[in-house]
This record gives sequence, C-alpha cells and structure tokens, in this order.
Amino acid sequence: MHDDVKAYRTYEEQVDLLAGRGMAIGDRGKAIATLQRVNYYRLSGYWYPFRQLVGGNRVDDFYPGTSLDDVVALYEFDVRLRAATFSVLAPIELALRAHLGHELGRVDPCAHLDPDLLGPTVRKGNSYRKWLEGYEAELSRSREDFVAHHHDKYGGRSQFGQR
Repeated sequence: MHDDVKAYRTYEEQVDLLAGRGMAIGDRGKAIATLQRVNYYRLSGYWYPFRQLVGGNRVDDFYPGTSLDDVVALYEFDVRLRAATFSVLAPIELALRAHLGHELGRVDPCAHLDPDLLGPTVRKGNSYRKWLEGYEAELSRSREDFVAHHHDKYGGRSQFGQR
C-alpha cells in the first residue's frame, strides 16, 4: 500500500478516530449510522473549522466542546440551505435560458455555432472551440428522439457546426 493513500477504516474505527481526536460522539450507534448515511469525508468539510488551529495550520485534534451532533446539524443546515436556494434559483435560471435562447434565435437560430454572433469574449482564447467540441460530442452520443428528429428534419444544420 502507498503511504499517500489513507488506510481503509470501518465505521467503528472512524468513530474511534474522531473520539480519539477529541470529538464528542454521543450515541455510538447513531454516530455509526450517520457515517453510513452521510460519509466520513463529506462530513470532514463541516468539522474542518472545529479542528484546532496551531501555528497557522489545522491539526487533527478538535477544539474542546466539538460534538458530532453539532457537525451533523451544520451539515443538515447546509443541505436545507442548498435545497432552498436551488428551489428559488432554478426558475430564474430557466427563465434566463428561455429569454437568452429566444433572443439569440431572433438573431440566428444557430447563433451558438457562430462565434462572431456571440461577442468578443467568446472569440478570446480557445474556450469556444473547446465548448463546440464538447457540444458536438454530446450531440453525436445522444440517443434522444428529439435530437434525431431535429437532425432528420433540418438536415443537421445545427449539428456538428454545419451551417
């Protein structure tokens, strides 16, 4: 085994490791169930600020009073916050995409295939070329009926950069 790869640990060993570093575990069975459900490494980002800061570096030991329940509460708050944020932002994103697609379609139904129609930022560097290669690859892999229909009906005008 390589030294740079962390050793496998059972859930029980993970709980022991946290407890050994000073985290209050509470109900051991509940702690194991939490690690099984959420994952040690996902939670590690939430307990990171609870790790002691020594000489400007985070060490493995936790500040006194750190509990797994508090870490899990922070994680669950973040999950709820993300869900609430996404539920509010998703319709806004959809509306922006709809308006953008509509207005670009007014200029040219295939404006996305002509970088000259998309402004100077698109023409800088090779990011547009990379995007176009990815777009073409996705189209060629697609098994969606609407993609095949569009290709058949419009002769591939908007597929693979053909204009």
